[in-house]
Amino acid sequence: MALEKNRALTKKQLETLKNKLLAEKQALVYKESLAAEDISLELPNEGDEVEASISDYNNSHLLRFRNREVFYVKKIDNALKKFANNEYGLCDDCGYWIKFERLLARPTAEMCIICKEEAERDEYSNIVSKQSKSMGRVVDLTGMMA
Repeated sequence: MALEKNRALTKKQLETLKNKLLAEKQALVYKESLAAEDISLELPNEGDEVEASISDYNNSHLLRFRNREVFYVKKIDNALKKFANNEYGLCDDCGYWIKFERLLARPTAEMCIICKEEAERDEYSNIVSKQSKSMGRVVDLTGMMA
């Protein structure tokens, strides 16, 4: 393969990054689905509004953390698929190799630092209809639809 000669990552670096991805996936707290009994949607039989509020607050945080981890597991799985296809470390935008230091800091990175900074500048400069590259959603800050 022609790209193999110009590969920015050594076999040892790739092994280090793959092991880091697998370790991060293993370390996730909520990687498995939360059991129904972990989250109570019913108001406590006894108690006041403060207890109900605390229960609601705790449940919302559990769900938020779980959702973040589910999203991160998908990013890890996507990175591991790229390993299987010998595409790990390639920037999705420009096609050049992502530096090892960036991947070590963020092993699920899909863009090189230059493309990521440009995407963030584009995201922040468009106030009417911001689109998050990482979340893939349009964020309307003006209250109007774009």
